[in-house]
Amino acid sequence: MDIKDVLTLRKTTRKYLPDQITESQLQAILLAAQTAPLATGDDKTTHLTVVQNPEMMDRLRQCCQGISRKTNKPLDAFYGAPTVIFVSATDLSEDHIEYSNVACVIENMILAATNEGLGSTYIWGCLNKLRKDPEMLSLLSIPEGYEILSACAVGYPVKPLEQRELCERMTVDRI
Repeated sequence: MDIKDVLTLRKTTRKYLPDQITESQLQAILLAAQTAPLATGDDKTTHLTVVQNPEMMDRLRQCCQGISRKTNKPLDAFYGAPTVIFVSATDLSEDHIEYSNVACVIENMILAATNEGLGSTYIWGCLNKLRKDPEMLSLLSIPEGYEILSACAVGYPVKPLEQRELCERMTVDRI
């Protein structure tokens, strides 16, 4: 797929079909993650954890569940996605450059998912609950000294991805 097509198809997905993504789609996403630009090229402090097990996904949903401000009903923090990839880091530096590294990893995964015809969602807010749950962290086998910084939910979107027109979303000054 042309990069412009990938960029104009990419959209946050908030409703997924229950069907699991294929192994080849997962491998394409993981390859994209591993080619992300990292500060100082330090790929030894970043770790990926792929969760596809339905029982584990149910436990994660319970752990990270939120409440809708509009309806006051429970929310699925992962929007029904069958795959979630957690990105963790260790040796957090004083300037927290690791958050930038993780953002690059997730953006690469999101673009690769789009290229595979999959929907994706950058997961952030609900992870505080997960970070505070030692049992869940243990079940996820997060390596000692690593902290989950972000995640990416991936799956087949209920509504197929559609091209959208490019619009000016931010102002640009040229000097």
